[in-house]
Amino acid sequence: MRWLQRHSWWLLLAMTVLVAVIGLSPVIFGIKEDASVPLGISGVTASQLEAASAQGYRLLDFEARSGGIALIVIGTLLSAVLLGGFRQNRRWAWWVMWVLPAWGAAICVLIVAIGIAPGQPPPIPMFSGAVIAALSTILLLVSAPAFFGPQKAAL
Repeated sequence: MRWLQRHSWWLLLAMTVLVAVIGLSPVIFGIKEDASVPLGISGVTASQLEAASAQGYRLLDFEARSGGIALIVIGTLLSAVLLGGFRQNRRWAWWVMWVLPAWGAAICVLIVAIGIAPGQPPPIPMFSGAVIAALSTILLLVSAPAFFGPQKAAL
């Protein structure tokens, strides 16, 4: 457990870098990058959406690419927090890193709130969001003593 406490920042860094790298795919491929999203939410494929409404498809493609940029920015900024403050056991960085599990959980909540198309499996981001939320929560809780132990009372 002590090893995990000391090295949790590496695992969190791997997650945030992965988030940034995964963001490249929707930037490049747009709405067609993850077929589970349009199918799971609307019940139709990206190609069917395009055939039904070229303007609507264009808007959704823009949103998917913007979402990819958001992934890159989130992953990059949280990686900077890990490298700049978390690694030095700065309490502010520990609090900032709670953005990661909150964001992962928010993805799940959003998908549930929007609803899954009848007869379709949930989109992949519902599962990846849950994994990010759970794993980062565990890592943050395990690392907490380094930030809030008796020697950190003055920070």
